[in-house]
Amino acid sequence: MKSNWRKIHLLGVAGAISWAGSSLTTFAIVLRDKDALGPMGISLILLAMMVPTIVFAPLGGLLADKFSTRALQPPLLTIMGLSSASLALGWPHWWTYIALAITASCGVAVGASFNAALPTIAAAEDLPRASGTMQTYSTFGTLFAPALGGILVSSTGYVWPFLIDGISFLVLGAALLALGINRPGVAHVEGEKLKAMDGLREVWSDNLIRSILILVSVIILTLGVVNVGEVFLVTDELKATPFIYGLVGTAFAVGSILGGVGASTLKVPEAKHPRLVVLAMGVLAISILGLAVSWHWWVALVMSFVAGIGNAVLNAYGVGIIIRRSKAETRGRVMAAFGAVANTSSVAASGAGGILIGIFGVRAVLVVGGILSIFVVLLFSPPVLRAGKQAAAEAHAAAEAEAANRESVEPAIG
Repeated sequence: MKSNWRKIHLLGVAGAISWAGSSLTTFAIVLRDKDALGPMGISLILLAMMVPTIVFAPLGGLLADKFSTRALQPPLLTIMGLSSASLALGWPHWWTYIALAITASCGVAVGASFNAALPTIAAAEDLPRASGTMQTYSTFGTLFAPALGGILVSSTGYVWPFLIDGISFLVLGAALLALGINRPGVAHVEGEKLKAMDGLREVWSDNLIRSILILVSVIILTLGVVNVGEVFLVTDELKATPFIYGLVGTAFAVGSILGGVGASTLKVPEAKHPRLVVLAMGVLAISILGLAVSWHWWVALVMSFVAGIGNAVLNAYGVGIIIRRSKAETRGRVMAAFGAVANTSSVAASGAGGILIGIFGVRAVLVVGGILSIFVVLLFSPPVLRAGKQAAAEAHAAAEAEAANRESVEPAIG
């Protein structure tokens, strides 16, 4: 199979539009509610977006495997678009949590289905590059979202960010249909049923995937407070304007684009992918600590840029490893299960972050989180590297066995 780079790039453009819309919504909601609700309120908003990704992960992964891409994604993307656009109607604040939860719930199955469908247009050896390409486009979509959000909010209020987000989901659904992206539903023998928890069992049975999941989950637990605290650090501690806060988010996006371009351009041997995952996590942890001790907004901007590079490389090679090593018939459930476990850590960090920041202050909490994240990388990286070496050795042995078998069959045929 050869990778269809034309479809990958066109799908990436559609994804960039959708991610731009989603970033506008997140930016607008956080900026709108931070003063009225405080750190705990921002935590609740983030929880409304993350808890459904945990609760509905088994069902979302099951749907991603049971139904074809064309049958599942367009209807769910339409619901997501309507839900996001409804935030522009000025309904009571409690509707914000419901709308975000609806969008996140549908997004579980959409994301799992998308990752499961990627191997239909990308060869196995190109999955990290394809994942890096998609990461580049999605991040490019978020590049201008914070700055654009700041301009829209300052000049027109909070209506347009939500309307743009709603339309962006419809654009993505139309692109999937137009490009013919479709992974058929998994066909099982008569009487056999798809089991929602098969994905989690497969994740836990693979040494390399399990090791990466543990490392990712623990580091998210220590770094997750940044999602809650960044807006307070930049605007309150560093006295930056909403536009500068948007630029800090843009710097993260620029770093992510460069990291994604690097991952999509360089064809790194599979044996080195686990090392790049560990290296990316180390860069991410150090940059977050640098953000925590920033004394001026431009320092925060630089640290955000570096964090974006680390995050892009982590996503490209981490996701590439998981997609490549998971079974085709359970890939949707594997991706949903991995996301659910990682999001559990994010939920715990966001909930604790709102409480801790309210008690100890944003800078103290972020500094402690940054220091702990560095220790986490040092402590939990060795199992990932060992599992990576073992996987490389197994792949090498399998290749040698296949070559030997081919050599023994060819003379017999001749």
